[in-house]
Amino acid sequence: MILRGMQERCSRLIISVVSLFTLCAPAAASEQPFHNGLSLQGFTGILNTPSAHVTREGDFYALNTNQKESKWRDRVPFQDNYFFNIGLFSFIELGGTLFEAPGVNRDLSANVKFTSEPFFRTYRYAPVFAAGIQDISGGASFLKTKYAVISEDFWRLRLSAGYGTGPDRMKGLFAGGELRAHDWLYLLAEHDTKETNVGARAVLPHFWKVPISFTATAKTSLTHQPGNFDIAVGLSVPLDFKVRSEPHEQASKSEKASDVKLELNDNSALPADVAPVKSRSVLTGNTPVKAQDQDALAGLHDRLTRAGFMNVRVGKSRQNPIAVIEYENEIFNHNEIDALGVVTGMALAALKETNFESLRIVIKKKDIFMLQVSLPIGPAAVFMATGKNRDSFTSDISISNSGHAHADIDFIERDKNSSFLATSFVFWPGLNTLVGVAENGGAPLEYRLSVKPDLYVNLWKGALLNARWDIPVGWSSKMDDGKMDTVMERMMLFQGMKLLPGLMANLGGGMLLHDLYGTMNEMIWQPDDGRHRLRFVQTWGNNNTTHKDMKSFVGSYRYYFSPFDLSLEAAAGKFWSQDRGFSMELKRFFGDTSVSVYYKNSTTTDRKHWQAGGVQFAFPLTPEKDMKHYYKMQLRGTEEWAYAQETTFKNRNGGDGRGELNYVPDVPLAITPMFTGSLHNQYLNRDRLNGEYIKEHSERLRDAWIKYKKIMEN
Repeated sequence: MILRGMQERCSRLIISVVSLFTLCAPAAASEQPFHNGLSLQGFTGILNTPSAHVTREGDFYALNTNQKESKWRDRVPFQDNYFFNIGLFSFIELGGTLFEAPGVNRDLSANVKFTSEPFFRTYRYAPVFAAGIQDISGGASFLKTKYAVISEDFWRLRLSAGYGTGPDRMKGLFAGGELRAHDWLYLLAEHDTKETNVGARAVLPHFWKVPISFTATAKTSLTHQPGNFDIAVGLSVPLDFKVRSEPHEQASKSEKASDVKLELNDNSALPADVAPVKSRSVLTGNTPVKAQDQDALAGLHDRLTRAGFMNVRVGKSRQNPIAVIEYENEIFNHNEIDALGVVTGMALAALKETNFESLRIVIKKKDIFMLQVSLPIGPAAVFMATGKNRDSFTSDISISNSGHAHADIDFIERDKNSSFLATSFVFWPGLNTLVGVAENGGAPLEYRLSVKPDLYVNLWKGALLNARWDIPVGWSSKMDDGKMDTVMERMMLFQGMKLLPGLMANLGGGMLLHDLYGTMNEMIWQPDDGRHRLRFVQTWGNNNTTHKDMKSFVGSYRYYFSPFDLSLEAAAGKFWSQDRGFSMELKRFFGDTSVSVYYKNSTTTDRKHWQAGGVQFAFPLTPEKDMKHYYKMQLRGTEEWAYAQETTFKNRNGGDGRGELNYVPDVPLAITPMFTGSLHNQYLNRDRLNGEYIKEHSERLRDAWIKYKKIMEN
């Protein structure tokens, strides 16, 4: 529906633009890489056929096209197609498809493709192989096919050929080519087993410092109504929301960086605010060493509290030349590692003329000790200033969740900016959707949108009061249940506590949801490096209206692989909706955006077996640096907003009229309770507060300090 009525005008516009730039634009540089664009079928490829390449790793692609499927195009007035693709790894892309063809059907399905490309990059002329599936099995199938394809690049030309098994489309041999006529323009031709198609794709570059690229594709069939164009428009965005350089640009930057490093081979070239590597004997002057250290620590303490950090304590060891900093962060809410980088940079700048040799930084949450990071001042100063010797710096860092006793530490007696009664108002959107559900008889997208204000009040150590409201602001007709009033959705008191090193508990009680009163308790065990984690969650509630009890208990194990920011988690038990079963989740972080692919398998209370698979995106909806607390008050967005879309697999429940279809359960199934007051959100940095994560992202420590240095010094 988006493109209906605009087809003829868009076709003429694209043809005019292509013709103009073909005549006037300069030729592309030969080193310019191919753009792996989405085809009009949703997978990476040409027009209706795939290439052997996949979506760029860490990128999200979306596409909308008005192309009608050939087998029913004479029976439908229009067809709308919506696609998205994710480059989860360099060798795989995952995608989803939603189409609506009145008189035929509406369907939501998944696609996947694997490629050999990253494994043969060192072989210049080696062809690339790929295999994929379109319309992965559900209750209904309209576009199903399995295929294998091979691609080879010659100069500005990419040729692809393959075979598809059908049965719904692309059954037989197919082939095609892409010619990069200019940096931004691709001429396309193919045979898709039924028809011969030609077209063009325009790829716009990123806007200035905005990591979004737009594409437009025009396609016509030479064997069916030539000159009648199908149009597709799309966009791509990196999931970490950072502008990426192309390989030839990266090489140029690398050369410039090498020149800079050569100029910084001696300490005289270090910035004035960074401590060079030196020994205690170089200190001179009339000021006693201890008094000089004390003044530096006092100044650092004042700067940390003025910057907005809470529960700040600064001191020094009586026995060793070690400076100690304790702090709690509630201003860098994208990632705790940003706060650690800023605190490290501020400490190195403050201690540059002292005799301290090591720095011990303690990260706290709700005034509870969470993690201790120890590092040598000299090597840390060089790395933070120049970026050199990252591997050596990382190996020098010592990270522990057990900590040292503070019996030998003399802390400075100053206002620590206590978190007691510190209050945050957090606003975020609530979004419930039904996408591509044919049974509801409504639009392709049914939705309910609300504003959810969360109130957090820090009480005593580890105690958090949380209240949340739900304020509806818009909804579609099929989502109108007649209950669109503003309600208080939650009112709970949480008590977090650290039982042992690596072992935390969080006890919560009160109004779990509107009309449901009870408790939510969790326990997490995670050793120092963070690779392994066990989590247990128990909930109990009583509905104030129906007086029915609900009980759930879920246990999970998570393994974290730091080189890819990748985690695999398995959970099993009795879930939130009283169904029993298990779930599997593969999650990867790209910056502060996480992408999860999951599978659920459970049995409902009426003994219906249910399976589903889906994808979830989660990212912050707040600035990287939030406002600090003024008079104990803070206003900000959420550190994690999540949206998931799943499809139900074909079920075989006897006596169920929907047994041969994908259907939406009456309640969400296989849900592990994860409240906003949970350990995941309030203490563990979205499951990233561990040694493995910090060491893998040590470069971000430096980046955060460089970015916020001037702001934090004011």
